[in-house]
Amino acid sequence: MGGKKPKTLLDVGDHEPLLHYILAGLRSAGIEDLLVVTGFEPGPVQDFVNERWSDGDVTYVFNARYASWGNFHTVRMALEQSPGMNVLCVNSDVIVHPDVYRKVAETPGDLVLAVQKRQPHRLDQEDMRVHLEGTKVHGIGKSLPMALSHGEFAGVSLVRPAAALHYLSTATNLEWRAATTLYYEDIYGTILPRVDARAALVPGDQYAEIDTPDDVPGAVEVITANAEAWGVQEAAAPSA
Repeated sequence: MGGKKPKTLLDVGDHEPLLHYILAGLRSAGIEDLLVVTGFEPGPVQDFVNERWSDGDVTYVFNARYASWGNFHTVRMALEQSPGMNVLCVNSDVIVHPDVYRKVAETPGDLVLAVQKRQPHRLDQEDMRVHLEGTKVHGIGKSLPMALSHGEFAGVSLVRPAAALHYLSTATNLEWRAATTLYYEDIYGTILPRVDARAALVPGDQYAEIDTPDDVPGAVEVITANAEAWGVQEAAAPSA
């Protein structure tokens, strides 16, 4: 995004920062225990969370390897801090309707992925694509063949204890082999044959990811279309 502060603290157009909608959405979905894994500029992130999550339980973990290791290690740290628990993992650069969190949490399976279904011609090489058979997840990754791609991972996943054990074991083996630049979705892809992985399907107007400035208008559309979902009345976008 070209900014000098964490992406999750950037305003979404004329609206609140990304992290505001993540926290408000989790609250709306009934989440009470919050674990924040920080990396770049942890202080401002913690200050923002402390202000918006002041009456709840929040734990902070600093990933000192954020600049040199892939984000698979971030999820590893979250799982290690949450033994025996169901862990809802949320990317810091997504806008999702609070119903997405609820749907993921209520879907059975060892590993549950929020997925927005799309035709292959509406996907590109940078999308974290997913191969589905019904709601069963058979593949995930940016290298997945387009012919096997049925949608995009929407940045929200639930790791139940059985999947967490496989994730941690796989991450340890990869780190010993110095394979340290992976996405956490690569670990998901590796453990899929050993877990029951399911998709929770996300409607088209309930998810947006911000990778570049060009993605901001799409995120604004999601916010304005679902303003009441976060419990705060948002100003409507100006007319064209």
